[in-house]
Amino acid sequence: MMVNQEIVKKFWLLCSVLALGSTLKAQVPGPQILDPSGFVTKYNPTFKGIGPEVYVLPAPRSRQEVLLDTYKEKSDFFDSISVKLDYQYLIEGLKNTSNKGYILQNFSPLPNTDSEWEELIWKLQQNNNKALAAGIANEYSLELLRKGDTNKAISVLGSGMNNLQSGADRMVLQFNLANIFLLNGNNKEAIAIQETFLRNATINKNINDQADILVGIAISEAHGKNYRAAENTIIRRAIPLYNKIKDAKGKVNAWTTLARIYQVQNKHTEAQWFLIQARDLALTRDYGNDLAEMEYMLGYSKYIQQNYKVAKLEMENARSMASLEKNKILQLAISDKLGDIYLKLGYFKEAETALEDYWRLRREIFPKSAVDL
Repeated sequence: MMVNQEIVKKFWLLCSVLALGSTLKAQVPGPQILDPSGFVTKYNPTFKGIGPEVYVLPAPRSRQEVLLDTYKEKSDFFDSISVKLDYQYLIEGLKNTSNKGYILQNFSPLPNTDSEWEELIWKLQQNNNKALAAGIANEYSLELLRKGDTNKAISVLGSGMNNLQSGADRMVLQFNLANIFLLNGNNKEAIAIQETFLRNATINKNINDQADILVGIAISEAHGKNYRAAENTIIRRAIPLYNKIKDAKGKVNAWTTLARIYQVQNKHTEAQWFLIQARDLALTRDYGNDLAEMEYMLGYSKYIQQNYKVAKLEMENARSMASLEKNKILQLAISDKLGDIYLKLGYFKEAETALEDYWRLRREIFPKSAVDL
């Protein structure tokens, strides 16, 4: 009887060992537990080193996820584009002296180096040709601004005004000097010059100059965040003067400037109302160079209001116009926002194309910052 019990114990022990072995064998990694993502297809089940026998890798990011991340990473650079665009607008608003045509005809080509420009201005001043020296100084200051050298442009305009008698050309240099102070961030100096310019224009009864400088004063007020004053300066003072002399182009510029002031305040409904007035007037007078900017601004306001379908159409129109104008800074701003709009609408292929355009233009305009993300 004791023998039988011993046999039974051994039998159950053997069964337990066999069952345990079967369980262990089932736990050995096999084809049935490959990486669920499907990317790990081979591994060594006899590996006894450090770490697991199989590393389960996460699935790689999709093209859409990569695209979304790239757009997020570059979004902070839009402020730099906006500043560059404002810089361009102010440069385009500078005035020409009365002898510009003569200068382009008789000083072709214009000087290439700083020393050549400075020598030419000095010689004209020595020959007592102050008006021509002022005209050359104005052209030189424009060249300096295109290179981003606002400090030197201020100095050159100041030199051009030396001993120049009061008159239309001196007021041109004075007007431009105020704008350059704005570009340079010297708002107080800009306003001081603008007020002097306005007094002179009022004394001379030059309504066009009065209206133009009032728009400049509004920009200065907006830079100082005195938005209500800026709005009133354009609506109640500048626009009536443009109406009085029937200056449609000046009115288009005033309305566009007013729309920018509203956009800065996030008042996009008001901005769009004035932009539509400006666009309609520009179309009737064939002011083609203003349309791309206005169409972009309309699209931008629609983008902020999350009306992406309308924003897409307006931005695409703006892109075509800016391309014809070869306005690369505006093209860059459009590519930036149009790509965002495509993403919002789920047009990923178009968003990729817009991103390629963005980087191509950014490398050209901002070569030091354009490192692909």
